[in-house]
Amino acid sequence: MEDVEEPEMYVCDPVKNKDGVKNYTSYTLKGSRVPEPLSRRYRDFDALRKKLVERWPGVFIPNIPHKKKVANKSQRIITMRVEMINRFLKKLCKLDYLANSEEMELFLQNTSSVTKTMEGVKLESYDELLKKYSAAFTDYDENFDTQAGKEDQEKFGKKLNDIHQKIKNFRAIVANAKERYKDDQENYLNVINMLSMYEKESLNSLVNNDENKLVFFNMKNVDLYKHVSNTQEQVINPYERLYDAITEDYLDIEAMSESLETLKNLQETYNKISRNYNSINTQITELQSKSKSKKLTKLMSEKESMEKDVNDLGQVIKIATFNMQNTINNFKTISLDNYYAELSRLNEDTEKNATIFDDLWETVVKDKNISEAQRVGYIAAWKEKHKN
Repeated sequence: MEDVEEPEMYVCDPVKNKDGVKNYTSYTLKGSRVPEPLSRRYRDFDALRKKLVERWPGVFIPNIPHKKKVANKSQRIITMRVEMINRFLKKLCKLDYLANSEEMELFLQNTSSVTKTMEGVKLESYDELLKKYSAAFTDYDENFDTQAGKEDQEKFGKKLNDIHQKIKNFRAIVANAKERYKDDQENYLNVINMLSMYEKESLNSLVNNDENKLVFFNMKNVDLYKHVSNTQEQVINPYERLYDAITEDYLDIEAMSESLETLKNLQETYNKISRNYNSINTQITELQSKSKSKKLTKLMSEKESMEKDVNDLGQVIKIATFNMQNTINNFKTISLDNYYAELSRLNEDTEKNATIFDDLWETVVKDKNISEAQRVGYIAAWKEKHKN
């Protein structure tokens, strides 16, 4: 058997715990990047992401579902969280600059409180941010048209806001379809199960309690019982995976909008610093003409510091805008590919369900009683039995 490479990071084995009067769920964090298994709560992953968003402005940070205050201990929510956390970690690991970031290194330490550790990580200076972005995004092209990129990203951000609401509505429709399909399948399987009861309570007396003449209420019909049991276990709700895929798209769109917003905030900060810088320049010019050396010296020092901030932050924005353009292009391609893949999965699930039920009914009609009735014909068989 071929060895399957272990993921860099993943969670498994959710355990319900109690901290005083509060209940919570912990997850075991494992993987090739994790020296030894670590216990992590959902809030720890949430704290990691928030710190990444804070310290990587203008950069796409994979998303996870928001914490729910109500019914967040149900098994369904826990299972969903395991899946979504693992998607979050898988996407993080594909982005080397995040997977190997200072925030991630701290997250992987064997500490008693990840949340407090993350809260203690301070923002970087513009000089430090520039050094970090220059090292992370080595493919930056200095000839990139930053202004055109900003305009394109502003248009894309407006489209995302519109899509975000539409996909939210679509998710609600699929959620409803998921529940209706579940009810339909349960009703269908209930009918099959009720056939046994119908035979037992109605038909059994007509055949003088001879179970061998029955189909479902016939304990010797082992193959049929096995198929009914397998049908109940194997039937897939095709809208379950579709709902999960739409939820993932919803979270990605939300994260993309967030990264565009933080990039916009960087630009607004840059504009503010630039205005202050220009104001100081004007004051310096006025003071130079009046020979007010004491205040002039102070302003010159402020100008020098602010000039470096303007230059550093301006360069950070250029690199982030360039990286964002690449991220958007990848986002569009991946979104379309995922959609095609989801349509294929939807088709596969539907076909599999059809095959499962076909197999069930094939077993039913192969019953010796039904086969015999089909061989001689239902009406002919009836007439033959009642001709005298």
